[in-house]
Amino acid sequence: MAAKFIYIWGYPLDFSLSPFFQEHCAIISGNRILYKIFRGEAEDFLQLLKNERCIGANVTIPHKIEAAKLCGGLTEKAQKAGSVNTIFKADGKIIGDNTDGAGLVTWLKIKGSDLEKCAVLGNGGSARSIAAALSEEKCRITIFGRTEKGWEKNFGIFKPLSEWKDDFLTISTLPFEVEGKNVVTIGYFNGKASMDSQMMLAFQGWLGAQRWFGKTLTAEDFARIVKLHAKAQSNQKLILNLANKNEI
Repeated sequence: MAAKFIYIWGYPLDFSLSPFFQEHCAIISGNRILYKIFRGEAEDFLQLLKNERCIGANVTIPHKIEAAKLCGGLTEKAQKAGSVNTIFKADGKIIGDNTDGAGLVTWLKIKGSDLEKCAVLGNGGSARSIAAALSEEKCRITIFGRTEKGWEKNFGIFKPLSEWKDDFLTISTLPFEVEGKNVVTIGYFNGKASMDSQMMLAFQGWLGAQRWFGKTLTAEDFARIVKLHAKAQSNQKLILNLANKNEI
């Protein structure tokens, strides 16, 4: 049987673990897939999705909002988030889902984080999906950003970024590092991903994989596979750095 395709659309993708752990998980669950990177335009991406050998895709920055427009239907989570990070097919339709916030909430629960009150730093697409997921947990949310965009009132209140204080659980979606004892950072800095961002990615991927393959792996098994590939990627970078130094 010919292998099916899953794509990931975004830029940059240099540090993405998805192609490695998703293929690994597919094999374990008895599926044969090729997970491919795509860096082109929306119309070309849509043509790939329409191919019968394509069973879905992941979408990352900066295309999550644009991807929602390509879909023939959206899940409730994608509608609330206003963006799509997972695409699957159902009844001949291309369906968009969003597992960003749900993946993070799954990890925060495993960590034992108090979800009664939370700050979200930044108010871009990732922040919106996270706020939507936190609101389902009845969390009191304050979104901090430079300028209000309008969606914030659906999930909590908006305040200027300058007013944020490290008083309670804070999810930072900002493109720079924020220090604080209560801060959970979900970004990548200098090619490194924090444990929180790795585990958020793991559970996002786990929820996405269920759309393609069903519930074939537990969340814990999926997380272990992600950790394995994160460690392997880190070791590979170390080896390359040492090799480059030896060439000097």
